[in-house]
Amino acid sequence: MAAVDSQEQYADLAQALQEFWEAYTGVRPARVRVAAGARAIAVWLEKAISPAEQQMASTQAGSEILQELEKRILEQAKPHIQQLVDEAIQHKSILAEVHLDLATGNVLGFFQLE
Repeated sequence: MAAVDSQEQYADLAQALQEFWEAYTGVRPARVRVAAGARAIAVWLEKAISPAEQQMASTQAGSEILQELEKRILEQAKPHIQQLVDEAIQHKSILAEVHLDLATGNVLGFFQLE
């Protein structure tokens, strides 16, 4: 059983996620946080959608469109995000959940270590 215990690993993973998200979506997250326990890792990308998308999410019609778009974006991004996590911690993980909160523009990801 491996556990992430290096602040350097956290920092490297946060930077890799921030760079990936910016290249993938065109929006640089304001901040990326990484937290880990003995068998789990959580990542949090703050303000990972554009101001225009966040404003659009405030309407019913806009929110529905963005929810559908969110599903597509996250489905395509999941393997890349998981690969970044695995490489950073040098251990295989299982992606449990990735969610984009349209109200805040934050992306949350949860991984279990194998």
